[in-house]
Amino acid sequence: MNKSHKQDKKRIVFIGKRNVGKSSLVNAFLGKEACTVNGCHAEVREALEVPMELPPYGSVVIVDTIPIADAHDNKIDALNKNISLLPTADFVIVVLDAREKLSQEDKSIFSQLKKLSIPFLVAVNKIEFGINSDLINGLRANNTTHFEISCKENVGVDALKARITRMLQTEPNPSIKK
Repeated sequence: MNKSHKQDKKRIVFIGKRNVGKSSLVNAFLGKEACTVNGCHAEVREALEVPMELPPYGSVVIVDTIPIADAHDNKIDALNKNISLLPTADFVIVVLDAREKLSQEDKSIFSQLKKLSIPFLVAVNKIEFGINSDLINGLRANNTTHFEISCKENVGVDALKARITRMLQTEPNPSIKK
């Protein structure tokens, strides 16, 4: 796969709509507050890249993208910005709100990831508010693996992280010198 970045580290890209908890998940994944959260209007307008160690795998770069439906951007432009970033990803986490239905934008992202052969998982966040069965049925119909999580209550994040680590370990890590 042709990467447009200069790093040898695997890039894990988090993508999702506004207020699904994407930046909260990135922070939970990193174990620190690196991203602005809570719908603050000072959100990053471009992707934020943060290096981290992901034991036992090694060094990776976590990428927090702009929200797909940023209130200050045209929805299609924001979707296109994020889709254009996908070819630089080695792994993608698509973050969805557990209360919502699967949207056409979500399906477009899944389709693009499959076309590019980029491994991905879906994080269904905010399960503390309940889970829309239509969302789960839509994910199953699209043959997507999902994890039900709550960043607020710290539920399921460690399992998601462990699964990503296992999936990354199936490919050699270019940052480890032999």
